[in-house]
Amino acid sequence: MLGKDPLKNDRYEKYCLLRAAGKTRQQAMYEVYPSRRNWKPASVDNKAYALEKLGDVQARILYLKNQIAKEAIISKSDVLAGMSETFQESRKVIKHEGISRDAIQGVAALGKTLLDALPDEVPDEQIAYVRDFGVLIAEPFFAAHRVIAKDQSGEFWFYGGRASTKSSCISLEIVDGLMKHPERSAFITVKRKADIREGVYEQMLWALRKHGVEDVWDCTVSPLRMRNKATGQVIIFRGGDNTEKTKSVKAPDGTYFAYTWVEEADQFAGMNEIRTIYQSVTRDAGPDAVYFRFHSFNPPRSRASWANKKIAELIASGTPVYKANYNDVPPEWVPAQIYEDAQALKAVDEESYLHEYMGEPVGFGAEVFSRCEVRPITFDERRELEHHYYGVDWGFSQDPWVWLKVGYDAKKRTLYILDEMSGKGLSNEQTAGMVTERMGAELLDDDGKTVEDAEPFAYVMCDGAEPKSIASWREEGIEALAAPKQGAHNVRNSIRWLQERTKIVIDPACTLAAAEIPAYQYEMTKDGEVTGLLPDKDNHAIDALRYACSTLIDDRQMI
Repeated sequence: MLGKDPLKNDRYEKYCLLRAAGKTRQQAMYEVYPSRRNWKPASVDNKAYALEKLGDVQARILYLKNQIAKEAIISKSDVLAGMSETFQESRKVIKHEGISRDAIQGVAALGKTLLDALPDEVPDEQIAYVRDFGVLIAEPFFAAHRVIAKDQSGEFWFYGGRASTKSSCISLEIVDGLMKHPERSAFITVKRKADIREGVYEQMLWALRKHGVEDVWDCTVSPLRMRNKATGQVIIFRGGDNTEKTKSVKAPDGTYFAYTWVEEADQFAGMNEIRTIYQSVTRDAGPDAVYFRFHSFNPPRSRASWANKKIAELIASGTPVYKANYNDVPPEWVPAQIYEDAQALKAVDEESYLHEYMGEPVGFGAEVFSRCEVRPITFDERRELEHHYYGVDWGFSQDPWVWLKVGYDAKKRTLYILDEMSGKGLSNEQTAGMVTERMGAELLDDDGKTVEDAEPFAYVMCDGAEPKSIASWREEGIEALAAPKQGAHNVRNSIRWLQERTKIVIDPACTLAAAEIPAYQYEMTKDGEVTGLLPDKDNHAIDALRYACSTLIDDRQMI
């Protein structure tokens, strides 16, 4: 059979195994070719697409996916074969050991119940679509699946910590429903359109593969859409940057949006904004139409967040909600690194562990950085910092340009913002001169002894949105590099990494950082409730800090 034999190229084979196991193209590429983590995401994607166009690679991935999909398929013939074998063995036991016939009757009754629940056998070209969710989802979501399986309208709230598989469960349920009901389509949204491609889109691709139906769907990235080739059903993706725009979304003729998924629901400005989405997509259907509204999120740190309050209200009213953490998931589904990282974090910072891994809100109010302080950083503290990290936000028009120098004490998990330069209306030539002079000078104490060495050739991680500015600086001899912005480096994830530091200490000489970081707050709803949305204003020093910490975020040893 084509694709059955392992590929001779070990790297190609490893890539195929990772893809079949549900890894995205980028994730598989990074594991097989670690050096490509430094490439632009688009370049990595291009390499992955080129690799998957190779005939032997394509065949191997398809074969492996089909093998995995078979594990989740159950048919009447499978049940009959199992019942027959059980019955024959049971007769032998009864004959020789005298086991009660009631036990055999119980087995037969159980088998009959299962048979009655399964569809009748159909010809091979019309094989009934049945999936055993017992091997696809984690136990905390079994109750939700039973409700969904009844095919009655409802709202479902999934929340929990990292690696809790809540998004996996929702994506699997949506695909299952679409495959069983050709008149239904799905609408999926996250707050920021920029987060779709690497987030929910890849998640839905994974779900299609897990169900073994990827070839049934035509999946495109421009536009971001998945379309069933046979039925015309679609899975539409939209950003919630402007929820009013969702009013123009329509399902294809003959279908309606039965499934709505609001991922990272806490990022939206409360239920009023989410209801606008409901109203936009709940139309063009008959009176008997059913609707499934899924919401998922990692609880924000603040107990005052509207999303955390919503969960508390649902629980108080007796409405089922579905929570999980990585300990609730079958161990073989969770990378070993997750367990290692979780336990390491728990040992040094239980509050951050409870938030990130257990999905518990641990803070109060709207502040984003609750563990920062502004105070002079002593010479002795500076001498203890072995490495320095540099970050730049270019600013725009009236927004300030800012350069930061940062140190990190890994044992104390403490960030130190040591030095800053900022200003408005500065040219690249001016800022290059300022940075060259500052990085080329030692910091001396009152006795003339060196506290911090000159580092003229250290890397400076910059906002990659200004490639011309980076090129200009490099011509001036500055080792300027574009900071990554995807995955762990996107705004939300990198801010979360900063939040999980034991402390952020800001020297008062760093005036912009001292003003921005302690005052940075989550956006509020019109009713004054806290959202999980990070405002894109008064955050120039914060962005420079995120860029400076790029290499730290990538280092798995920096818990």
